[in-house]
Amino acid sequence: MSGTMRRKEEEGFTLFEVIAVLCLIAALTAVVGPSIWNRLERGRVQTAQVQVAMLKNCLNDYRLDMGVYPSTEEGLESLRRPPFSGAERWNGPYIDGPVPKDPWGNDYIYVYSGTGGANTFELYSYGADGQEGGTGVNADIRAWTEEEERSFEGIMEY
Repeated sequence: MSGTMRRKEEEGFTLFEVIAVLCLIAALTAVVGPSIWNRLERGRVQTAQVQVAMLKNCLNDYRLDMGVYPSTEEGLESLRRPPFSGAERWNGPYIDGPVPKDPWGNDYIYVYSGTGGANTFELYSYGADGQEGGTGVNADIRAWTEEEERSFEGIMEY
């Protein structure tokens, strides 16, 4: 009888072993967790940068057909639906599916600034914090205008 009793006592883990394993898991999570979180946030920033570039290309296609970018009121939805005026020249949709939200679930901000003969727009996301400005993952992510791109010419030449 002592043989069967002894086997039952040897099965399973002691409380000390369970606590030791939980401490090891907690320590690994504390060391590896922040690194994974930072990579996730950097991935969201890169996703927003790609989406802004894609939307800029769609807006440029729209401009080729319409001769002007959509108004602020028409917004990015004009990439999916004909605008209020000039619908006969509209050759869209210029984007497949709905206009994406930024990786933090906010709408991209589009402002047409076609005043004074300038046919330009601003397109940006406020970043992770959803507020203007910021640094790191909270920094605004925006499309470069042609004028800004020209100001950087020659900086990266080899």
